[in-house]
Amino acid sequence: KLIADANTGWLMHEAARVVRGVRDVDVYIEQPCPTYEECLSIRRRTDHPFVMDEVIDGMDSLLRGHADLAMDVVNIKISKFGGITRARQARDLCVSLGIAMTIEDSWGGDIITAAIAHLAHSTPTEFLFTATDFNSYVTVSIADGAPQRVDGRMAASEAPGLGVTPRMDVLGEPVLDIR
Repeated sequence: KLIADANTGWLMHEAARVVRGVRDVDVYIEQPCPTYEECLSIRRRTDHPFVMDEVIDGMDSLLRGHADLAMDVVNIKISKFGGITRARQARDLCVSLGIAMTIEDSWGGDIITAAIAHLAHSTPTEFLFTATDFNSYVTVSIADGAPQRVDGRMAASEAPGLGVTPRMDVLGEPVLDIR
């Protein structure tokens, strides 16, 4: 899968030139402009599959994107939806609406990757576009038992919870201890 992800970095005139310039390339266009309205305008100028990302941060924007036919794929970012429970609810809504998903977060390491892996593994295969293993992007491991990418795939742990054990020697003392 080839994805052109400008990550909100293009102005509309630039995005319009890109989608015209790649019209003969099998590519997904992801979040080219900063705003929903700008992305929707570009979406309407291309027949390439379109991925919405940064502007989808809750159920309202997800439903709006579906109603406007603004996307073929959506990025469900756990923290943008307010945690794994709300991200799961968004995932379930996407399944019922027939929207493919990338499961990820805004950033993270081993613990976030474990949450991503669990949510991705519980997503029906036909709706899982991609999932991101952010712990492969960092150089410091902060948890034992974290999912690792092997031959382009990652597997969720079968251990309880997220299946990881935080490495307190790396994380350091707690900032806040509530007892």
